[in-house]
Amino acid sequence: MKCQILLLCSFLPFFTTAQVLNCEFTEAYGNNAAHGHFARVNGIDMYYETYGESSKQPLLLIHGNGGSVKSATCQIEYFKDDYYVVIADSRVHGKSGVGTEELTYRLMASDYNALLDHLDLESVYIIGQSDGGIIGLLMAIEYPKKVKKVISTAPNLRPDSTALFQWNIDDLNSDLKEINEKIEKGDTSVVLKKRKILMELMKNHPHISTADLKKIKAPVLLIFGDSDYMPLDHAQEIYEHIPNAQLFVIPGAGHRTYRLEPELFNMFCTRFLDRPFTKPSARDGF
Repeated sequence: MKCQILLLCSFLPFFTTAQVLNCEFTEAYGNNAAHGHFARVNGIDMYYETYGESSKQPLLLIHGNGGSVKSATCQIEYFKDDYYVVIADSRVHGKSGVGTEELTYRLMASDYNALLDHLDLESVYIIGQSDGGIIGLLMAIEYPKKVKKVISTAPNLRPDSTALFQWNIDDLNSDLKEINEKIEKGDTSVVLKKRKILMELMKNHPHISTADLKKIKAPVLLIFGDSDYMPLDHAQEIYEHIPNAQLFVIPGAGHRTYRLEPELFNMFCTRFLDRPFTKPSARDGF
């Protein structure tokens, strides 16, 4: 039976609200015993689920900060008939382990690379949202043979006001201060500990240079909302430094189009994965 869900959770640690998954779905993604497994990667147990036929093109979905497998419900449902869909709870998220190392995006990219090795997948398509978009770019930079195509949704290269709106940084710092105060008062809950780690990740990372972007060989589709967490000139900066990149700015959209308008998001992802957009020149009359 298909249904819709009103999902109450924090997809960015400092942003908690009711979020609607605007799609019908047939399985309990994120809590599906028939499809769920654990892989031992980089010293942690990483939870993942797979859908579709393993003989088909592998598609790795990577959720955003504070999310989980469930976050990509609308994408799993849409893509599982045509691809071998792989999706995991990133380190510190969901059912996956925390580990003892400082959480960085490069470490998370290494986790996903190890997961692909565990699954004997030589190369994949990637759709990453927010933090997942950052991880997708890093995988294309550091493990180029593993990545055929990347759709990176709302990534940033730096954690400062050249890449993010100042109000976003202020909100993060305010929430982090509140959590530190709770910890100082004796709150030792695992949930609070994880939220602190995830916010410190966003506060201190990533650090991706434009020289790093130039190393990317795979075709890349960058997707941003025109009212996103980062200024459009940062989206333009990323676009201009990836050799084979295309840019899609969604009008009237914020940070979560993949869940709020999945039909539009999935349509453009499918178009890019099936046959990347050409770049006709207006100068030539196109």
